[in-house]
Amino acid sequence: MLASISFPAGDGAHAQGSPTLAAIRARGSVICGVQSNNPPFSLPDSRGVWRGMDVDSCRALAAAVLGDPEKVNIRPITGLTRFPAVQGGDIDVLFGSTTWTTTRETQLGLIFAATNFFSGQGFLVRRSLGISHLTELDGATVCVPPGSTTEVILQEWFRAHRLAFQPILIDDPNEIIRAFLAGRCDVYTRDMTALSGFRTSQPNPDDFLLLPENITMEPLGAWIRKGDDQWLDVIRWTQFALIWAEQQGVTAATVDNPGAAPSSDVRRLLGEGDIGPTMGLDRLWAARAIRAVGNYGEMWERNAAPYGLSRGLNRLWDQGGLMYSPPLR
Repeated sequence: MLASISFPAGDGAHAQGSPTLAAIRARGSVICGVQSNNPPFSLPDSRGVWRGMDVDSCRALAAAVLGDPEKVNIRPITGLTRFPAVQGGDIDVLFGSTTWTTTRETQLGLIFAATNFFSGQGFLVRRSLGISHLTELDGATVCVPPGSTTEVILQEWFRAHRLAFQPILIDDPNEIIRAFLAGRCDVYTRDMTALSGFRTSQPNPDDFLLLPENITMEPLGAWIRKGDDQWLDVIRWTQFALIWAEQQGVTAATVDNPGAAPSSDVRRLLGEGDIGPTMGLDRLWAARAIRAVGNYGEMWERNAAPYGLSRGLNRLWDQGGLMYSPPLR
């Protein structure tokens, strides 16, 4: 069994080098910023329990660092509050379907830690409008969060195609949804995956059409403050461990019993060697993360597949996708 958690003698010194890890251990929880009502990334279920790809990434971190996936504190954020929240230390890590861009790393004092999803910007309309392509949206009203890459890319695309649109700027994602459903805007734009999840969750999904054009390809994932390299290591390699587990065929069900003769790759993943201690964790950090949320494929099947989403670019590299982990060694 791999249920116990212990920290080797050298780990204390490592942890002292990371102010974020020290704060997490002192409070006993990992504080994760995610968007509300954002399937398949993050939304409360009927009992108020948070679910989704971003939430599972947070739970995996709590399992790796604290030994318990439930020791995670989910903080809803919006497009305008997400960066101040991580800059000011209100959250330990930001997910929230946040795109990796140059200026966010060079100007905001933040660093992109790990990709947990590849998506792109899409457009949803009511089928009753009779629109089937993006080029037919000249003069349309578009609900979009202010100050987001979504807004900037939208402006650039319409300008490049000599089309006009009227932005309806709303920060709160829940209010954007209400505005779109109430007819205050013709178009709802955000990453294609979230739009698919929203459409599928509606009582009459066929009332809405997801336009075929996808105008970007964007890596989404975790952001943290610059300067805490050890916390960067923990987030990056915990995400890689979930992908590596899928590559190696290790699941939540087999993590405690990987077979009679597991490969050296599997043995390292499940605790052989000193990978964990090099990050200030114990040797079973990855095993606990996998037991908590499964491998990346299991996360997908639990959170994204129910919305009818094609895995696409999020397939493993040897299956035609972009998901890949460097070797854990």
